Amino acid sequence: MVDRRFRRRQLLLLAIPVVALAFLVSVRILDPDDPCDDPSAAPRGQTALLPEGLSLDQVGTVTQVRRDGRNVIVRAFTKKPVDEATILIQDAVTAAGYRFTGMDSEGIEAQVFFSRGLLAAGQARVRQSPCAGRRDIDLTLLDRTR
Repeated sequence: MVDRRFRRRQLLLLAIPVVALAFLVSVRILDPDDPCDDPSAAPRGQTALLPEGLSLDQVGTVTQVRRDGRNVIVRAFTKKPVDEATILIQDAVTAAGYRFTGMDSEGIEAQVFFSRGLLAAGQARVRQSPCAGRRDIDLTLLDRTR
């Protein structure tokens, strides 16, 4: 009788950490807000806010576009290396009528600067994401056409 109770206690003490571990693993796997899941692309209504001629399709995935006055603020991510991503951003923004004016790169993070006419017209920042193999892009551009 005592032996049976002792075994039940042992089994219970062993089961508690197993159940807790299973719970934690299931929450981690099923967590819809996992920051390392690739975010979804911005809806068409948001991408319509991009300045005319600007396409970041070759760079990565645009996840959010919003306007703040005459500025367009774009959030995106890429799986390309920082150097390659900055060149592709330069090409995309230049194709939209902006002029590349400079870049500051530290290897793991880079900033690219643009002008339009005589005005400083924006910058892009590419930086390492907390998620392995991914870089976050923050792009802000002055849109003088709207």
